[in-house]
Amino acid sequence: MNISIIILNWNGIELLKECLPSVISAMRDCPINNEIIVVDNGSTDTSTEYINLNFPEVCILLMKENLGFAKALNIGIRNAKYPVVVCLNNDIIVEDKFLGPLLRCLESEDVFAAGPKILLTDKKTLNFGRAIGSFKYGFFTRKITDSLHPANSLYACAGGMVFKKDKFLELGGFDEDMDIYWEDLDLCYRAWKRGWKTVYEPRSIIYHKFHATNIRKYGRRGIDFLSGRNYSLFIIKNMHDKLLFVKHLFCLPLLIILSLVFGRGWFASGIIKSFAKFDIFMAKRRIEKNKPSLLPDRMIIGIILK
Repeated sequence: MNISIIILNWNGIELLKECLPSVISAMRDCPINNEIIVVDNGSTDTSTEYINLNFPEVCILLMKENLGFAKALNIGIRNAKYPVVVCLNNDIIVEDKFLGPLLRCLESEDVFAAGPKILLTDKKTLNFGRAIGSFKYGFFTRKITDSLHPANSLYACAGGMVFKKDKFLELGGFDEDMDIYWEDLDLCYRAWKRGWKTVYEPRSIIYHKFHATNIRKYGRRGIDFLSGRNYSLFIIKNMHDKLLFVKHLFCLPLLIILSLVFGRGWFASGIIKSFAKFDIFMAKRRIEKNKPSLLPDRMIIGIILK
């Protein structure tokens, strides 16, 4: 099971100084063929010079400008030469033996992706683990939990996940109209509809400098805005159960009001702004509904809750 590791970078030379050595170390004794690709997303710092000088074995894909998260990652993945892809943010540090348990998850034909336990750099605080989704009172919510053993997960975090390239391409990759935040859930949810699982593997551990890149680019308000916008777009595109979808639309004004009351005005603004893309995502919804689907929405949520 040969692998391509894709690392997305934007002006992250200081982050790469920790990320790349950890990845190189993890791959040093790896018994399978592998490649490491850094997708440089229009950096203006000396990231590429640092890589060329210190890690000449690493392939660099240069973007002329910052294309955004999803588009740049899609380009990197399409250029990967091996059938299994590992996606890592540049603010990730991996443990030496993080890869083995993840690859074993992919040995099952019906598994699309696997995600590791992601801790913050204090090595104690859980940043991402097993994702559980629920739909109550017209709202779709997700909760991150931990488990002692591998378990079904609603999705894996795009900043640290492994998946089968052929299935990724068949799904159409990350949605570039969403770009970042909820794009990984969108991908894995569409896979679940085809009967392709995402698995959480707690024996694989990586560490995350939380928001180290995204805070610099978007700011906290921007992140909240994108989260609100893409939450709404995700539902429009993927929630095909008519009753759940109508409940969502009916309760959406309440969610906007509650967000404003609890100080999340930018999240509320993102939801409102999502309707500028309503027609685009309704078209995507129609396309997705016409694709082969084995699992309806209620069954997916039921499986994840087990």
